[in-house]
Amino acid sequence: MKTREYLAIKRRIDDFELAESLTRTKLIQNARAGNVTALNMLYERYNLRLPLVEDALKVQVQVLKRQAIRS
Repeated sequence: MKTREYLAIKRRIDDFELAESLTRTKLIQNARAGNVTALNMLYERYNLRLPLVEDALKVQVQVLKRQAIRS
């Protein structure tokens, strides 16, 4: 394999890894902010769970349900 080909492949791999890292970081930030879609995408795409965020969202849903029942 020629050096240029190797460098081109390495550059593409590095670009992909950087993009994935940035995507994962953004999804984690959105999930922590309460975005359920981001939380699901983290689990589906990376098999990554955020139990503390999931628990906090469950509590919020329970509170909303109680408020709806009282209304």
